[in-house]
Amino acid sequence: MPKSAFIILRSPQELDPTHTMKRFAENSEASAILFEDGVYQALVDGPSRKLKDAAHEVLVSREDLEARGFGPSDLKVGTVAEYADIVDCIMERTERTITV
Repeated sequence: MPKSAFIILRSPQELDPTHTMKRFAENSEASAILFEDGVYQALVDGPSRKLKDAAHEVLVSREDLEARGFGPSDLKVGTVAEYADIVDCIMERTERTITV
């Protein structure tokens, strides 16, 4: 069960969140939650591979993904999630939340 949820808001051009993620949690204990421009982390080859290596689970906000003109078939890593699923991850399946 993942113990840390990492909320990622920035695009891969602005930030590589995997360094921070690896510093605070093992892969099996980390969930990455992508909001806003953070959804691009799951759409670009290099960053998506790094994210897959750093997190056990990658959740991509459906609303933010669609607002940028993309859909589930465009993802290189992760699954599209509704806000209810994201809240469940943060509140029920993890012990701490870190915004990167």
